[in-house]
Amino acid sequence: MNYGIELAILQSEWEDTIKADGGHCPVCDRWGKIYPRGINSTMARSLIWLASRGPSWVDVPNTAPTWVLRSNQLPTLRWWDMVERNDSDKTEEVKHSGMWRVTEYGRLFSENKISAPDKVFTYNGEVVGRSVVMTQITQCFKQEFDYRDVFNSFNGEQHGS
Repeated sequence: MNYGIELAILQSEWEDTIKADGGHCPVCDRWGKIYPRGINSTMARSLIWLASRGPSWVDVPNTAPTWVLRSNQLPTLRWWDMVERNDSDKTEEVKHSGMWRVTEYGRLFSENKISAPDKVFTYNGEVVGRSVVMTQITQCFKQEFDYRDVFNSFNGEQHGS
């Protein structure tokens, strides 16, 4: 029996399964699927909020407005490399520090200076591909968009608002 060939066949079949409708792994019975993810308006607003705080680390749980915290959309922007989390000061009791900052790429996207892949494709919480179709931050909003209006709406906004 050639286990290498059998494994290659199983891997190929599994890849076909997760690219389509998804399914249960024939080895471990775990569900798997490759999910397309797009940047929605809440993610775009969260990015603009974080970018408005500058390039420094931001204590999101203690400073972000309630709508950012409730949506929990900010962390998904890491799939586009637009935000990063500082885990250097995490402890065993705390999974993550809560400190985030916008990357240069994220800042430029938030200012509508560059485009980004319209979608990323994730499997098991990791990016496995990016669309060739590009989008701009203005396209993340369904209705007419004015960057200045969104940016100015954060002036004077308090945590928990």
